[in-house]
Amino acid sequence: MLSLVNLPADIYQLILSHAYSTENEEIIGMLIGYWETEPSSNPFNKGKVIAQVKYISFLSRSDKRKDRVEIGPESLHLAVLEAEEYSKVTGKQMMVIGWYHSHPHITVLPSHVDVRTQLTQQLMDERFFGIIVSCFNNNIDNTEKAQITCFQSQKGTVIAEASKVNIPLVIVPTENNRHIRELYWKLPEHLHEEHRKEYLASTSCIKYDLRFARGETPQKSLPNAMTDLYNAGVYGQLTTNLIDHMVLPAIHTLDLKAIALDKEVSLDIIYFFF
Repeated sequence: MLSLVNLPADIYQLILSHAYSTENEEIIGMLIGYWETEPSSNPFNKGKVIAQVKYISFLSRSDKRKDRVEIGPESLHLAVLEAEEYSKVTGKQMMVIGWYHSHPHITVLPSHVDVRTQLTQQLMDERFFGIIVSCFNNNIDNTEKAQITCFQSQKGTVIAEASKVNIPLVIVPTENNRHIRELYWKLPEHLHEEHRKEYLASTSCIKYDLRFARGETPQKSLPNAMTDLYNAGVYGQLTTNLIDHMVLPAIHTLDLKAIALDKEVSLDIIYFFF
């Protein structure tokens, strides 16, 4: 069983940004890093297993629901490939060690589906863990709150009786890693690609003019023209919201990081001369 999860502050911020990208559906991603074992003085415990999260992979959803999220096997394969690529960059063996998803407008506690999904993942590796972010929830005084939990599943006599086990989660200081900073741009690109695929699917597959069902292809079709206009409007609105809620805050965050780095450089120069 896992003892502790260390999550860098910048990756924690990226997970929150991903969770707050939509309040109508759940989002999902994979956690990339490695496990390490620390020696233990407990004779009944050979070692303390700690998960070190170093990178994340944004997954494309095959099904979007308010209370459930599904991904295709090809997305999981892409996450494994990302882990291999990141291993080459860092020179350290990286792998998919966990997953995260959001609970918009509902409790942070995992559902029975989450617990069973987590238990299925632990069949491949018992150290695998999950993170849930509860977002878009308000307190009594109308202030918004975000909650996060880290968990594993404990098997019962039958899989339906699996229960949640809380895993300590520690937000550790941010490392100066340019590959993590690049994720601030990959996230809006990933979300825009999801919107674009949905728009192309809606314009190429959905036809409301019944003459198309009979194999006719009228040159002008008012129902289909109105449908295309509506789909284009929705796509434009989603793109605008993406810029307002994701791109501009990402630029602001990177600007703040640049200012902080400039201050560190200035202090280093002063200490060098004195």
